[in-house]
Amino acid sequence: MKKIVFFSLFLLIITVAPAQKTWFVGGTTSIGYVDNFTFSFEPQFGYEITDRWAIGTGVGLTLVSDNYNYYTTTTVVGIAEPFVRLCAWHNERLFFDLKATAGLGFTDELILCQIGIRPSLRFRINEHFDISADLGLFGAQYTYSIGWQPAFGITATSAGVWFAYRF
Repeated sequence: MKKIVFFSLFLLIITVAPAQKTWFVGGTTSIGYVDNFTFSFEPQFGYEITDRWAIGTGVGLTLVSDNYNYYTTTTVVGIAEPFVRLCAWHNERLFFDLKATAGLGFTDELILCQIGIRPSLRFRINEHFDISADLGLFGAQYTYSIGWQPAFGITATSAGVWFAYRF
């Protein structure tokens, strides 16, 4: 049933899409070490509905390597992050966006869920390329070990840099 709904939504967007450069693809790749080593790869794609509104999703993988009591465990986490983006302010090249997101992280069960607003700065290099930096998460976050908790500010999991190509 979900496949039918998503396919119908995709067909609806294609049929009402104006003939202008409003689709985008992009993504982010990151490597980090705080308490453990992480590597993430998250392609993103979406559609700019107007010059202020966009919808899209990111789907990717994160590898987490954790050292505990002289042994190392490596976990592969799947990521799904649908979003709605509002351009709150812009000039010719610089944009301030607010992105409403519901990110999910899962292995064989749900281990992470983030719901909230991600402010970001986006720089338009030219007509086709953007670079954007997320500036944190303001909302709530669920982790399997802690449960639900408020998520405010910038952490390693709430900040990132991504690129986009519009066509």
